[in-house]
Formats: sequence, C-alpha cells, structure tokens
Amino acid sequence: MACRKVDRTIARKIIDSIDNFLFDCDGVLWEASKEIPGSADTIAALRKLGKKIFYITNNSGKTRSQYVEKCKSLGFHAAEEDVICTGHAAAQYIKAQNLKGKVYCVGNTSMGVELDSFGIKHFGIGPDEVPGSIEQIGIQQHVNLDPEVSCVLVGFDPHINYMKMTKAASYIRKNGTLFVATNEDTHLPLAGDLVVPGTGAVVGAIKIPARKEPVVVGKPNSVMFDLLKKEHNLDPSRCMMVGDRSDTDIHMANLCGMDSLLVFSGDMSYDRLQDLQKSADTDDKKLNIPKYYCDKLGDLGSFIQQFI
Repeated sequence: MACRKVDRTIARKIIDSIDNFLFDCDGVLWEASKEIPGSADTIAALRKLGKKIFYITNNSGKTRSQYVEKCKSLGFHAAEEDVICTGHAAAQYIKAQNLKGKVYCVGNTSMGVELDSFGIKHFGIGPDEVPGSIEQIGIQQHVNLDPEVSCVLVGFDPHINYMKMTKAASYIRKNGTLFVATNEDTHLPLAGDLVVPGTGAVVGAIKIPARKEPVVVGKPNSVMFDLLKKEHNLDPSRCMMVGDRSDTDIHMANLCGMDSLLVFSGDMSYDRLQDLQKSADTDDKKLNIPKYYCDKLGDLGSFIQQFI
C-alpha cells in the first residue's frame, strides 16, 4: 500500500474533496507551547476556503475550554465545539449509556470537570494514600467498596498507586460494571531523554488484574470520531485526519473511512514510514499507512495559499 507526498496537484485534490479537517495537536500544530511554523497559517487558509476544522487529542489532562485557550494563545482560532479531547468524549460516551450509580474515576481534575459538565456523579480523583500498616495487616482492611459504582473511568492519573489499582480492578470485576479508558498512549510526547509513562501504563495496571479490556475512547479507536460524526453530521469520505503518529492518528482515519495525512514534525519520520510500508503484511498494520505525507503541515499550507 503506497502513500504519496503532497505536491500542488495533490493539494488541489485535497481541497476539492475534503470539507472537514481533523487535526492532532502536539507534533502537528505545536510542540509543547510553541507553534510549529506554518501551522497556524495553514489552518487560517483552510478556514478561508470554507473548511471545517476540528482539534482531536488523546490528552485527558485538559478540558475543551483549556484547549481553546491554548489554541488561541498560539494563533489558532477555536471554539469549544471544534475541540474533542478524551476526557470530554469519555464523559459524553458514559452519559449516553444511561447508567445509574457513580463513576469511580482514576484520572485528573480536568476529567472531573468534564464529568461534571454532563451531571455524572463521580469520585476517586486525587491522592489515595496507601496506609503505612498495609504490609502488616493486608490491603483488605483498608478498602471499602461503594456498592453504587456502575462504571470505572481510567485516564492520565499522576497519583496512580496500589490502592487505586485495587479499587478500580475490584469495581470492574463486578457484573455489569462499565470499564472505559480515555486512551492507551504509551508515553507522553516530550523531547529529551526523560520518558514519562502515558495513560496506557495506568490502564494496563488496572486491566491486567481486572482481566477485562476497556472501551477505549481515544485514537486509534473509532469512539471519538463516531461521537463527532453524529454531533456534526459528518461524511467520513469528506473528512481528513492529519497526524504525526501512524499507530493512532492514521489508524483511526483508515478505520473510520477518512483520508489521512501524516506529517513528520512530531513522532514519525520518513525512514520509519518506509519501514512500515515494507512490513505492512497484516490488515492491522495496513491501517497505519497514510494516504499522503509531508514534512510539516506548512508544506500543505504553502500550496493552499495559491488557491485562495
């Protein structure tokens, strides 16, 4: 399965065939708190051509309103309805299940804000210290399970510990408990030698003892796009996902029937893409191959400017 580098002809084809552009953020539009040159101008050019822009992120550590503020601070126009992050999508998904009871949330304060916005009762966010006597008398003496819990939601949690893992897995083992995860990203997208475990590490620590797989809202799964498609009446064939990761952004695009554009300004490189193409001998790996690629989003933008 071959993919093609964006040139003027391909850029024209993209503009003619795509109405809705879905952008991953970190590594595509910005790095940390700095815009990747040309990205904001590209978004502005697409808007001038009447295209709809969405910002799609696996990050559960920010609310939609916080993402809007970050977008604006870096020169990207955005409204809350343009942003879909995993904390909001998870809350939206849980609300749609019409569950009674409470959510035990292994997560962060932003996830709590999103749950609150849907009127969902929850608890568990923040530190849950392991008592000093736990090694002497056992963990069972310290855990009291709430019988009203009907859902466990797991996202990025800097306070993850043995106590939280025990409670979450125990709730999940109850018959009928919904198990939802924001994403399973392996690490945070940070430069340098420091490796910071991502939400996938937190989810793994819970799903292994629970012996149950979660409904994963974030990329590469289809849940976030399914919610967005329903809310905005999107036609997948008129949508393009732009990302820097083949195993999340591009995989979701192909899974959902969208066009895809991979940029090399973040996680992926041209050499890695070439290796991926050579080894794409299974259906799952084929879903990781983009339709188009370019070095950075601004390369597409430079062609788009010619069409305005």
